[in-house]
Amino acid sequence: MASKELVQRILQQYGVQTRSVGDVQTGYRSESYKLDLYDGRLANLILYKREPGIARRIANANRVGDYLAAQGFPARQTLNPRIIRLQTTRTEQYGALYTYLPGSTIPWEAYTMEHLKQLGGILSDMHITLAALPREELPAVTDEYRALFERMQHYFAQPGVQSAMAAKLKLLPPNLVPHAETINSLSDKPGQALHMDFVRGNVLFQTEPVQLSGILDFEKAAWGPVVFDIARTQAFLLVDCKYKEPRQVWKYFIHSGYNKRGLARYSDWSTLEALIDICLLHDFYKFLLHNPYESLSANEHYVRTTQLLLSRGQLTLHP
Repeated sequence: MASKELVQRILQQYGVQTRSVGDVQTGYRSESYKLDLYDGRLANLILYKREPGIARRIANANRVGDYLAAQGFPARQTLNPRIIRLQTTRTEQYGALYTYLPGSTIPWEAYTMEHLKQLGGILSDMHITLAALPREELPAVTDEYRALFERMQHYFAQPGVQSAMAAKLKLLPPNLVPHAETINSLSDKPGQALHMDFVRGNVLFQTEPVQLSGILDFEKAAWGPVVFDIARTQAFLLVDCKYKEPRQVWKYFIHSGYNKRGLARYSDWSTLEALIDICLLHDFYKFLLHNPYESLSANEHYVRTTQLLLSRGQLTLHP
């Protein structure tokens, strides 16, 4: 975590003065600071975690977010286009300054029909708008997924993982070969800019009335068929909407939201279902990779993900 002195030095480089700097909020690949500026505006300073290729990801994220904001979407946009590089003798870290968006993420038990319809409608309209954005340095989403699959295949092929899954989780490793073929089959399809992480933690809502007020974290932005974006969000919602039946999630997010409220249309259900399986399997892999197996039964998201994969024929109980 950056010290307050370091944060102030960064802000001096941007030429902004603050009344106050809020407490740090940590995310998957960043630290976020809410800033109350002397001119009355609110801003958001984000310091990104060190990882290979993060500078390019930030630049891609800023380009996509700024483009959507210019088209009227409530997307995170840069307050200053400069990306700060913090260099030490051992490492380097990057930061960027953004406008502050109102609203908050909703609890996973609080999804309503209106939340789901707005999510679908906004994603649909985003896809229509992003179709005009040039690719430039956006990575191919199929290449991103191939890299994920290589890591997943290596993990599940380990004898220690297989024996631990059998003994502690009562599960067999998943068969990833058909899914790798699905990814390859989509590599030559027409593409466009995608968000690729349009999920609860990256979407803000205001209440009374319910209104989607912020779209965050474009760092996974990629180039490819829109079905990847739809599947990522739909897979997340199937797990996250604990008080909604899967058929309701499909109806409100896809049919009433994406296809009716939004301007885009989607109807290739077999490809969408296949990619939903892939997204769920990747989430399952991350649960196993980052948690002691013994603790997983207490993780409701893991339990719901596993139940979905079993019901969809993507996992098999160990005999």
